[in-house]
Amino acid sequence: MTAAGGWARGLALAWLAVVLTAALHVASAVRHGLPVQSDLMALLPREDADDALGRAKDRMAEALAGRVVLMVGHDRRDTARTAALDLRRHLEQAAVVRPGGDVPQAGAVARLGAAYFPHRAGLLAEADRQRLLEGRADDVVRRALAQIYGVGGPADSRLLVRDPFLLFPAFLAGLPAPGNRLTLEDGLLVAADGPTVWVMLPLALAGEPYDLDFQRRFLDAFAAGRALLPADIRLLRLGALFFAQAGADQALAESTRIGLLSVVGIVALVLLVFRTVGPLVLSVLAIAVGLVVALSVALTLFGTLHVAAQLFGAGLIGVAVDYALLYFGQIFTPRAHPLQRLAQVRPALLLAAAAAMIGYGALGLSPFPGFRQVAVFSVAGLAGSLLTVLLWFPLLDASRPRRLDPRLERLAGALWRWWQDDRRRWERRLVGLGVLGLAAWGAAGLRVDDDIRRQQQLSPALMAEQQEIQRLAGFAQDTRFFVVEGESEQQVLEREEALGERLAGHAGWQAMARFVPSARRQADNAALAERTLNAPHLNGLRARLGMPPPADAAPAAAPLVPADILALGALPFLQALEIAPTLHVVTLESVADASLLPQAAQGLEGVRLVDPTADVSRLLTAYRGRALVQLGLTALLILPLLAWRHGWPGAARELAQALAAVAATPALLALAGLPFSFFAAMALVLLLSLATDYAVFCAEDRDGDPVTLVSVWLAMASTLLSFGLLALSAVPAVRAFGATMLVGVALAFALAPWAAKRR
Repeated sequence: MTAAGGWARGLALAWLAVVLTAALHVASAVRHGLPVQSDLMALLPREDADDALGRAKDRMAEALAGRVVLMVGHDRRDTARTAALDLRRHLEQAAVVRPGGDVPQAGAVARLGAAYFPHRAGLLAEADRQRLLEGRADDVVRRALAQIYGVGGPADSRLLVRDPFLLFPAFLAGLPAPGNRLTLEDGLLVAADGPTVWVMLPLALAGEPYDLDFQRRFLDAFAAGRALLPADIRLLRLGALFFAQAGADQALAESTRIGLLSVVGIVALVLLVFRTVGPLVLSVLAIAVGLVVALSVALTLFGTLHVAAQLFGAGLIGVAVDYALLYFGQIFTPRAHPLQRLAQVRPALLLAAAAAMIGYGALGLSPFPGFRQVAVFSVAGLAGSLLTVLLWFPLLDASRPRRLDPRLERLAGALWRWWQDDRRRWERRLVGLGVLGLAAWGAAGLRVDDDIRRQQQLSPALMAEQQEIQRLAGFAQDTRFFVVEGESEQQVLEREEALGERLAGHAGWQAMARFVPSARRQADNAALAERTLNAPHLNGLRARLGMPPPADAAPAAAPLVPADILALGALPFLQALEIAPTLHVVTLESVADASLLPQAAQGLEGVRLVDPTADVSRLLTAYRGRALVQLGLTALLILPLLAWRHGWPGAARELAQALAAVAATPALLALAGLPFSFFAAMALVLLLSLATDYAVFCAEDRDGDPVTLVSVWLAMASTLLSFGLLALSAVPAVRAFGATMLVGVALAFALAPWAAKRR
């Protein structure tokens, strides 16, 4: 055995040890449950320079994602209530939701009343405060008399002595309720819709909603609980967990389907062209090693695997197999020994792999965590496949030289001649002008769309259930909210009250100040009630009711503060409204005119409107520009590699071919009505590397051998069967990525012979 042969076998064995270690790592992870993440928002960057805004967004995201809402409906009220209680009890026993929920129970309501009562002088319902400000105190007096003499009113002798106008019960009744069609009945929120009675269950999850394992546990418990209910019970669902689970199922199904189609297509191609199983087996081996190494590296670095990495990783199959196909193309040459075949293609393999890894590495420079994981997954997978070809194929390849299919040979030779023959110069120019004209036509109508709402696909069934729940409850939760800051807690409450006055009549709103008015508002309320109600009407009311003269007034209680109410735990949802004493959020529901929201915060110091959806869309727009900068950076990084091998003129020619494919692709897609988005821009970064690969393969061939072009065609076809199939995805963002790759890769192949030096 020669020294070189010994080194080759040693490296092959060392690589075998690495692959076996990676396989054991992946097998262990699969056995213990592959940690897969499904949160689509985890793909997005965090660039909140303002710490307060970042904390507010985190709190709101946690509050929304960490809850689910179930509505149980039946024509019989008692059946609906019993079914709702049984379902909640079952989910609590399964430890997938926390006990209690967001609805205050009977004991909590009593504690709440006891905490509010000492401060009743400064607590007015918003409607009563407005009546007194407008000089309509008589309306308050008449209402009190009606309640005193009416049947079932809230008045009793002890309350009348302390609160003759019954302002305190009105304040409690006027506290914001979650929905104008819901009523609180014995600790349950109930809504009537024709003959059907609906019971709402707002539940706090006991686990991470985007963890696939918890999703499975919750859905199993939910299904088991549903099976215990009467068959005629109706059930509606709402929550990020349900949307995330549906999205994860869709992504996993698509990745499985795309991966299967890709493998089947590649197998068919290899068998059709090579007509033997040897190249097929070794090509599958290269793909398998690449995927195992990619999984192991991604799990080691990130701890979890996002479903997006799996979905885009399915496309890795079509790229990783390129190296095996280029190697096995040498079967159709007189080179009988595997080392001769490898020596012929090694420079092109190394150069092409370096260019591809630079392209994927550029994806890793994106601030999007999901793309960083895709980049690491893909670079590791490509490296694994490349090393398998370089180290194992010379030892495992036993294929004998064979004749290339004459039809493929003629087609490849014709394409070579079309690009190389000077007599075809005018044909090439006419075709080029035609493509340029189509691209110009498409560019004129190119539409840019980075709206995140149009980049994802939500389950239509879940969307229908969400709309039905909102209709039944009488409100629609808005994703926008206000952040209110101040130098003190009291200043924050005062600013919330000023904001509330502007929102009145335009949107429903929830804020701490609606449950705990500021000290200034409490003092104003007490003074307003004394001036407009007590002074002119109290003695007359007492005389009419035969009440004794008032005793000496009790000393005024200290103003009510948020901590007094939060400590009770009677209103759990208030916890989400206070991030810190000097930092609150104001949530919105049933917004009548969204255009008025920015005006509501205008001129109010410390008050800012936050629109997470619009913020993400703006980020996508900004990063689309960065992606195009990354495209230029990738080209600059690839150019010296090409020049090192082929000189600067050759490098310029090869890169020009790749850039032409990149530039024409968005314009051609515009002809089909597809907009240009951030995800299409990121696909262009990868497309540049792949187009450069094809150019390199052709440039390495100095003789115009049809075998080279057939190998490039196989590489192109395998890529179309992987990345191109992403164009079939139901997720618009993935579809944009796939469509860009589909058109761009095909165009890059057609232009690849242009990169070869003219003979």
